[in-house]
Amino acid sequence: MTTALPSSTALSSSPTLPSSASLPSSALPAPATGLPAGLSFEVLGEVRGWRDGVELPLGAPRQRALLAVLLLRAGSPVGRDHLLDGIWGDAAVLDGANLVQAYVSKLRRLFEPGRAPRAASEVLTRIGASYRLSVSPQQCDLGRFQQSAAHARALRASGQPGAAERTLATALDSWPGPALTGVSGPLLDVERARLAELRLAVVEEHAELALELGCHARLVPHLTVLTAEHPYRERLWALLMVALYRGSRQADALAAYQRARHTLMENLGLLPGPELRRIEEAILAGRPDPLARRTPSGAADAAPGHDEPSHDELSHEDPSHDTSAQHGAAGFGASGFGAAGFGAARGGPRDGGVGGVGGLSVGAHAANPVPGRPRLTLVGAARTFPAAPSASGHGSWPEGAARLAR
Repeated sequence: MTTALPSSTALSSSPTLPSSASLPSSALPAPATGLPAGLSFEVLGEVRGWRDGVELPLGAPRQRALLAVLLLRAGSPVGRDHLLDGIWGDAAVLDGANLVQAYVSKLRRLFEPGRAPRAASEVLTRIGASYRLSVSPQQCDLGRFQQSAAHARALRASGQPGAAERTLATALDSWPGPALTGVSGPLLDVERARLAELRLAVVEEHAELALELGCHARLVPHLTVLTAEHPYRERLWALLMVALYRGSRQADALAAYQRARHTLMENLGLLPGPELRRIEEAILAGRPDPLARRTPSGAADAAPGHDEPSHDELSHEDPSHDTSAQHGAAGFGASGFGAAGFGAARGGPRDGGVGGVGGLSVGAHAANPVPGRPRLTLVGAARTFPAAPSASGHGSWPEGAARLAR
């Protein structure tokens, strides 16, 4: 399901890029490569491939699965036994070595149709009992996504949050549906879960940047969906609480904490971690910025009269103590939201965070949406993805997911 948001004024002179969800993948330009075949591939959705801009018929699901494994290990040799175990698992395979070789031969003909019969392949080579697919990160949508995420982190670290947000928005726009749609196997099922986690981590990073840029009002509905889909991710709950608080919705922010605490206690028997409790304490104290971390001795910029427990104090306090008891409402949360993952000293550098990105900046934010702020391209993954989606599907997100495009 796609929820269209009104586009805000672009923060640069560049025209707004169209969402890849509105274009067939074959219409997207293939990246320039150094290989003679001009190949490009997709795994973030259906497993697909192109040569010189023309989509390739990749054959049966098992052949596509073999290609997917090679793409996920691009540049590294993958053993034949690893391919067999990863795709077929414990299923009995008659003459598996020849079957793998047959699939490899068909893929080679697709990738290099002009290659002489006995000439060595430049794309899919054999090394002993292993096979290596020689493609660059730019030739696969996963590689491009990871490079964009790394570039956005570098931009953010250099003090360019607006450019970082736009970079992540474009990267998330290029992820059309659950990864590895149409292929199955023990290894690919594990990879599907890993890629879903990778995507959600980038969604969190993008939400942090949008919040840093003053988009708290528009973030609230999206984060409400994401916390419902991923109820044990404390970072999402913290983002929601701060977005509500910055929108002058203190009571709703505290109610969100109660939902988090209740769900965590009911399902896991755990209290929210120290970071969520720290943010709740700051909201209760009415501090201007609940993300501003205070030192044990008290930071110079802290509001007088409101002493907040340090991280160490919170980590060793009596588990039965929780300020949420002051409110008596139900709540929800999860462990795993470390101290380094969120927040920073006022005006100082950001440390920790997903994939090396710092926590939320305590920089400028307004009580209302500011004209000219960036569009949001948050992509909320559904709570579970199909283990082996049909090869006939189009790789779109499940109806329960919220794909929030600009």
